[in-house]
Amino acid sequence: MTHQKRLSAPKHYPIKRKDNTYVSTIKGSRSSEDAIPVVLFLRDVLEYADTEKEAKEIVRKGQVLRNGEPVRDIKEGVGILDVVELPEAEEIYRGVRRGKYIEFLPVDEKRVFTKIVDKTVTEDEFVYRLHNGENYRSGDEYSTGNTLLFNKDKVKELELEEGSEVLVIKGKHSGKTGELEEITQRGHEKSGKVKNSETFETQLENLVAVEEMEVR
Repeated sequence: MTHQKRLSAPKHYPIKRKDNTYVSTIKGSRSSEDAIPVVLFLRDVLEYADTEKEAKEIVRKGQVLRNGEPVRDIKEGVGILDVVELPEAEEIYRGVRRGKYIEFLPVDEKRVFTKIVDKTVTEDEFVYRLHNGENYRSGDEYSTGNTLLFNKDKVKELELEEGSEVLVIKGKHSGKTGELEEITQRGHEKSGKVKNSETFETQLENLVAVEEMEVR
């Protein structure tokens, strides 16, 4: 298993830097900047495992689902907007960045929000690259920057536009939700003015259109 020293691990990892010397690195589509390995989720966040061996056993039994699919390896990442379900414990969490940390908030639903960051066209379908590193293929055309909301077997596009409900996933306002009041463009960069209990501005790429999302 590939490891890295705890002191050099990404700052959002929920670990005590002076404890055990090594932590697992991330495997799969998730970025090490936007996710943590499942072993850390089980051991350091939920404290459902004391060791990597115990975490492996939980995963082997199919007791960790990420966006509805079983996780196969404790090195796979869970991160921003991922819905992580533990069927045996009857618990569901959604990953949200707050400041430099990724928090996993308890939720009562399994809807999955994904931001489209790029798309390509093949002969008979569109291939969408999502914020979590995964690809989604469809014959339907959606716009880059918008959100694909997966709910059971249904897919819904949420437009990132003025009046949209949004969640901030990067920057100093990470974790805040509000209404996108205004979109402005300066040169090649777009920014959005968001209003909740306060009004602030952030780059448009930091925002994800959401729908009735509870962030506690």
